[in-house]
Amino acid sequence: MDSLDTLKLLSSQMTFEPDGEPRINSDTPTCFSPKERDHAFTHPAQLPNGQKIVLLKTLLSSACERDCFYCPFRAGRDFRRATFKPDEFASLFSKMNRGGMAEGVFLSSGVAGGGVRTQDKLLDTADILRKKYLFKGYLHLKMMPGSEKDQVYRAMQLADRVSVNLEAPSTERLAKLAPHKIFIEELLRPLRWVEEIRRSVPAYKFWNGRYPSTVTQFVAGGIR
Repeated sequence: MDSLDTLKLLSSQMTFEPDGEPRINSDTPTCFSPKERDHAFTHPAQLPNGQKIVLLKTLLSSACERDCFYCPFRAGRDFRRATFKPDEFASLFSKMNRGGMAEGVFLSSGVAGGGVRTQDKLLDTADILRKKYLFKGYLHLKMMPGSEKDQVYRAMQLADRVSVNLEAPSTERLAKLAPHKIFIEELLRPLRWVEEIRRSVPAYKFWNGRYPSTVTQFVAGGIR
């Protein structure tokens, strides 16, 4: 399976993952081949500052050890999974960016080997994009359940936006949707760390000298 096939598998169901960047009506880019067009899950989006870009939404891996009932990538589903290595994805996205196929990226992942290990892979990918490929465009990084504070800080240094999905407003409600997630320790705590870091670290230490924006999501209508 080549990189474009992997991208197709990993991006195909990302419409279920809200990114916080509203879609807008716009023509799709025309500067790539039919095969590339078929594999590129991009859409026009509007950033918090009003800027309009073409955004790629994808996973680094669809392998996941969690079995959240609402998630199309949950462990209990039987479907073909795929995984990018950090440098493999960074290289592919850099080519897409230089070719005008995508101006920004929203990168998430299934959880494999624990949230900390998975978060390290997302951070490695972002670091390669910024440092090796000198990508200066829009980057939205998902924080994995159970991420550590230094990982949250590093994500804020690399990304324009970070997000932590609370999924539910309480421990009790979360247990009905995602019984293997821990509301306070794994989800709410990383979101609080974002605010703590904003209050204690000057903005010039972050990407482009600004604090990244933050977004979360709740599952509406989900039921086992």
